[in-house]
Amino acid sequence: MKEQLGRVMVPVLLGDGAQAKGIARRLYRRFGVISHIYCAHPSLFTYLLSCARVVRTPDYLQGELLLEDLCTFAREYPDLLFCLIPCTDAYKAFCMAHAERLEPYYVILQPEQLARDALPYLSKEEMAV
Repeated sequence: MKEQLGRVMVPVLLGDGAQAKGIARRLYRRFGVISHIYCAHPSLFTYLLSCARVVRTPDYLQGELLLEDLCTFAREYPDLLFCLIPCTDAYKAFCMAHAERLEPYYVILQPEQLARDALPYLSKEEMAV
């Protein structure tokens, strides 16, 4: 199951910060997937993460432009499962405001769901990966 999810799941995290980095690490350890972190001002540490790719979103790429960019990205790969995870309050509001247009392409998850439900504590075997 882990290998199949790793082939089709594409996590897209919105926002830079400890929460986004932690989720990217946990998803990599658990499923072996590389996350895509969309953020305007990524920290140097974010660029150094081996479990994530940084997609720098310039300040002008907000609102409608960001929405179109996200939809175009997901539209290019129709056979993949895109999970959209807003990691800041501003991005949570963005996802709620545009949920109708995002949902055909993304499963929208809240970081709180990942902490409790989707990613239980890792077993010792999984931590070795």
